[in-house]
Amino acid sequence: MRIALLFRSYGPYHLARLKALRKDHTVLAVEWSPVDGDYGWEESERKREAGVIALSANKLAAKLAEFSTEAVAIPGYSEPFALGALRSCNKLGMPAVLMSDTHAGSIRGNAGRETLKRQVVALYRSALVAGKPHVEYLTSLGFPSKRIVAGYDVVDNRHFSTHAAGSAPKNDGLPQTYFFCCARFVAKKNLQFLVEAFAQYRREHLRDAWDLVIAGDGPLRDAVARHASELSVGPNVHILGHRSYAELPDLYAAAGAFILPSVVDEWGLVVNEAMATGLPVLVSKGAGCHRDLVDIGVNGFVFDPANAGELAGLMTRIATSTRRNEMGAASRRIIADWDVDRFANGLTAAADLAKSSHSRKRFHIGGAIAAALSFAR
Repeated sequence: MRIALLFRSYGPYHLARLKALRKDHTVLAVEWSPVDGDYGWEESERKREAGVIALSANKLAAKLAEFSTEAVAIPGYSEPFALGALRSCNKLGMPAVLMSDTHAGSIRGNAGRETLKRQVVALYRSALVAGKPHVEYLTSLGFPSKRIVAGYDVVDNRHFSTHAAGSAPKNDGLPQTYFFCCARFVAKKNLQFLVEAFAQYRREHLRDAWDLVIAGDGPLRDAVARHASELSVGPNVHILGHRSYAELPDLYAAAGAFILPSVVDEWGLVVNEAMATGLPVLVSKGAGCHRDLVDIGVNGFVFDPANAGELAGLMTRIATSTRRNEMGAASRRIIADWDVDRFANGLTAAADLAKSSHSRKRFHIGGAIAAALSFAR
């Protein structure tokens, strides 16, 4: 099949998915921006080798027609570039596949905007979503469940399992054992809360307590560091700054457990990464992945992102457990079903569904909304 795979900006995750999809299909890889300011990926050479092209919305339609595209996979339905692509598909009569990891807990809007979403998603012929809560949210917008496939949010598990065979990870002067978090320093990632929970944990286990290592950067980095100092755990909270995709496996592999404290997260791909490395995971209920990836008590636990005492107790439970290796092995076993082949197979199924379907009702109304919203921001 000839599939156009669109993303705002291709990073390591997207390139891995592209490679898997190309095993069985001819794929046109399109991005809107060569740079993603949120993540700072440095993938220009790999993108060039993979043939990723940057196109503005007004040039996309011509390229899709030239490629003889049979299905177009579009990430989301709210950003202007996605709506512009959807408009092009409607104009050309090409079936569009929605790729989405929005769930009910991650939406920010009002009833009027939800009504608009219903009109816009009706223009997609099928959907590839992340997991259970994402299926539920899309069906709440009136999208037929029989045209939804799960498996959108995956990583290249092999990149993060390089130490599974027992090779020693690089420690680079970090503590012997630590809780690890990898996140942008922005409000929704809830890192000040994480430091508060860690401080509670340290007070109870001062003599043999683990440290906390956080990889990432962002506008709240200084505030998080100050908060750690105010809580008298500054020397035990190691803020590493941005780390490259190539550096991350060693940081995961040297850790004792992984924590994702987000107030809200569409999915939380860092949990996939941690599990592929073989770590027990502590995951916030705000993360979209927790229902699909965390088997409570088997490979980790789920906590309320507003309850620091609960997280502190779970940190104690993990740090003192004799079952950590067993829990890490369970993480590997669970995440084995969430590799890039799951994305490729899921998108193939969604593309087949899109090709076999006919245009939904209210095509012209939805098309007008998509056109208007594509210029709204």
